[in-house]
Amino acid sequence: MRRIYFIKEPTAYWDNAEFVAFLPKVNGQDELHSKLSEVLRFPDYYGDNWNALYDCLRDFNWIEKEGIVLVHTELPNLPNEDLKVYVDILFDAMQDWKEGEGHYFKVIFPEESETIIIKMKNIK
Repeated sequence: MRRIYFIKEPTAYWDNAEFVAFLPKVNGQDELHSKLSEVLRFPDYYGDNWNALYDCLRDFNWIEKEGIVLVHTELPNLPNEDLKVYVDILFDAMQDWKEGEGHYFKVIFPEESETIIIKMKNIK
């Protein structure tokens, strides 16, 4: 199952069967963690760091719907190194969910960010 999508109008994405979280424009790692925690309804114990982000992206026991979709309205404004770490965490979390685990996780980015992410991840 392909779990990353690049679409022209990410804000138009909707599926009633899924929990759809729209990540607005973010500037910097602190704001990224804060907004992710808000839109994905992370538990209070979320630690606002990369390890805690991965852990929460691999849990989702607080969300009833099977499908969890993180929609980026635009690519987060992060230094290249932080953006690479963030994208790596998203990919690792998406790939780690196996069929039958109770949830699936997919990520949507705007079409114009595809080249950047493909170069970063060396994917096709």
